[in-house]
Amino acid sequence: MRHLLTLLLLLSLTACGFHLRGAVQLPAELNALALRDASPATDIAPELRRALQNEGVRLSETAPRVLQLAGERYAKRVLSVDSAGRAQEYGLSYTVDFALRDESGALWLAPQSVTETRDLRFDANAVLGTAGEEAQLRAEMRRDAVLQILQRLQKASPLRTVPPHPNPLPQGGEGVNGGR
Repeated sequence: MRHLLTLLLLLSLTACGFHLRGAVQLPAELNALALRDASPATDIAPELRRALQNEGVRLSETAPRVLQLAGERYAKRVLSVDSAGRAQEYGLSYTVDFALRDESGALWLAPQSVTETRDLRFDANAVLGTAGEEAQLRAEMRRDAVLQILQRLQKASPLRTVPPHPNPLPQGGEGVNGGR
């Protein structure tokens, strides 16, 4: 009975669209991509390359779609100070800019950014430990940014421009009913 209940619970989770974190199904059109990195190279590119390959994407410079990494930025700001004015807590942020185009230059994903933030408590008595924790948080932010990029790629499709309306609104303030 208990196993049957567990099975029903698992089936209900999959029926509602639940997926394990990191599980992404990319559109078939994205089964081959070129990954172009900004100059200088970004820290996220190797992790993103590995994640795309894990999702079954073939990476090739001649692929019909190009995922362009435009750049990344790390920032660190003081969130709180002690009574002597020394920083006690920092806010870390990481932003990566990217876009997806096809070989003709048509956009699939408009240029956009993914931003991750974390808080870091500073301990003056354990400066080396704090530096290690900061490096760990930066790596975690990059991993989460990769997941966000994959989730956005999951919804990618060619962007279409909206054609002009065939019956434009009347000019001269007439309104919809001819001014009546």
